[in-house]
Amino acid sequence: MPERETGAEASPGTRAIEHDLALLVRALEGLYRARKHPLDRAQYLLLLALREGPRTSGDLAAALGLDHSTVTRQIAALEKGGLITRRPNPRDRRSALIGASVEGRTRCDEMQGQRLARLEGLLAGWDEAERQRFATDIARFNALLRASKRRG
Repeated sequence: MPERETGAEASPGTRAIEHDLALLVRALEGLYRARKHPLDRAQYLLLLALREGPRTSGDLAAALGLDHSTVTRQIAALEKGGLITRRPNPRDRRSALIGASVEGRTRCDEMQGQRLARLEGLLAGWDEAERQRFATDIARFNALLRASKRRG
């Protein structure tokens, strides 16, 4: 039977990060449930990815680090809600290019505006250098998460 990981070897900094990440996730989940957003998180992330232009479902899955079947289900829900368009891929007729509809772009912009306004309020006491440092650290951590997911 494999030995359970206890974290006994973890540094004090790692322990602090683990604790604060657990609190952050819980707080973000609570905020998300309490707000009336125009999109759910999955829809928002897909529509953000489509701002760069139409993409295949495989490209979207890779960009978001999701399983293709998950993205396919999300695309179906977005299409049902009129938030995306679908057209044949001129490079590969077996696939389709998914694009954001006008309604999808509008709702994505609305949600981003709400999220940015909330962040502006939360970060009101931070100067731009602190915001940039935090953004850099989050991006670096997200890259580590994506890389670890690819490795399994």
